Amino acid sequence: MIERKILIGLITSTEFLKKVKPIWNISLLESVTAKRLATWIWEYFDKYNEAPGKGIEAIYLSKVRDNKIPKDIAEEIEQDILPSLSKEFVKEGVDTQFLFDETEKYFNERHLRLLSQTIEGLVGEGKTEDAVELIRSFKPIESGGVSLTTFIKTASQIRRHRKDPPRMLLSPWLREGQLTIIYGNYGSGKSLLTISIGYLLGLKEFDREECDIGTWQVKHNTGCLYVDGELGEQEMEERVTQFEWLGKQRSDFRMQILSIPEYQLATEDSFYLAKRENQLKLLRWLKEHPTYKLIVLDSVSTLFGLEEENSNSEWNVKISPLLRDLRALDVACLLLHHSGKDGKKGLRGASAMGAMAHNIFRLTNHARKNPDAGEAWFTIMKDKQRAGGFGFKTFSLHYTQTEDKLNTNWEATENN
Repeated sequence: MIERKILIGLITSTEFLKKVKPIWNISLLESVTAKRLATWIWEYFDKYNEAPGKGIEAIYLSKVRDNKIPKDIAEEIEQDILPSLSKEFVKEGVDTQFLFDETEKYFNERHLRLLSQTIEGLVGEGKTEDAVELIRSFKPIESGGVSLTTFIKTASQIRRHRKDPPRMLLSPWLREGQLTIIYGNYGSGKSLLTISIGYLLGLKEFDREECDIGTWQVKHNTGCLYVDGELGEQEMEERVTQFEWLGKQRSDFRMQILSIPEYQLATEDSFYLAKRENQLKLLRWLKEHPTYKLIVLDSVSTLFGLEEENSNSEWNVKISPLLRDLRALDVACLLLHHSGKDGKKGLRGASAMGAMAHNIFRLTNHARKNPDAGEAWFTIMKDKQRAGGFGFKTFSLHYTQTEDKLNTNWEATENN
């Protein structure tokens, strides 16, 4: 009965959708049909930012037309569920706050019930330690309402609760919690540079000359989550393997890869980080893996799917919330982007991009780069650096493979 009322709220009330979104977890619904309908509703909301209302019938018909529903489930939805939902809504309407409270209560009950079943199964298999760890990590579902007053402080209050200063990960410019934009033409070497940085930061032994990138040196190692919107798992694996000659990474700092092309193919979900729920999934992973203080987003174009890159309002609404959250988590972010059309107009897109960044670095192809050799040879220049600007020196990097094609090396060279 409660799941039916939840569906009524989702179908008819935009206010309810917005209110329930922070705690929504489709896996807590028991009915398979309810899960299917809820998925359609959220897809509609993500696209149009409103409840589908009577449009749910058109959504259903389009799913039937595309043969995406088994015949028995289609009959159940058409003959029983949709007509009864409409009648109940006309009769009762939706009390948004009451329904939200009931949904939160129901989700917590389901959460506890599923947790209990999982624990019982682990104990039955003799996995007591896993069961205990699951109990320890359990957190109730909460709406997350926090008073703004909590965050309004005097200078002395801020001093009393001051956090440790962000650590320098890669000297002289990469610190925890800071955003760095690296941009250049297609094929200039942005991904290669950031993959090598991510690998170096996870090494057990990083205090060696061969681990320096020009004048850049690893100061504190950390895990790197590389979110790839372009290359795919196979090419990412090949590129990471090229740097294994540098040594082994620590088990808690091993470079991890989220390949959006692979995810999208497997789930048929067009995963864009412009959607807040997808940002929250990433943030949840980072909270669960506190040893990972670097995330690479490769690239703005492929990961966020902006309709208008030059729009400050679109950047502020769809990208800035994620970047602010990363800063609050003390997670450094390397955001990869492309140059303007002719490669000479600087960073492509909205001016708001530059306002949020601590550092902006431009990659330009070296004059002696040989495209036919498959090499990457570029010059790194600074457009912006908020701190330690005098420590940054323009230099060039030449990446080459060994004759057996198994390893990739680099060397700092003269500039163009």
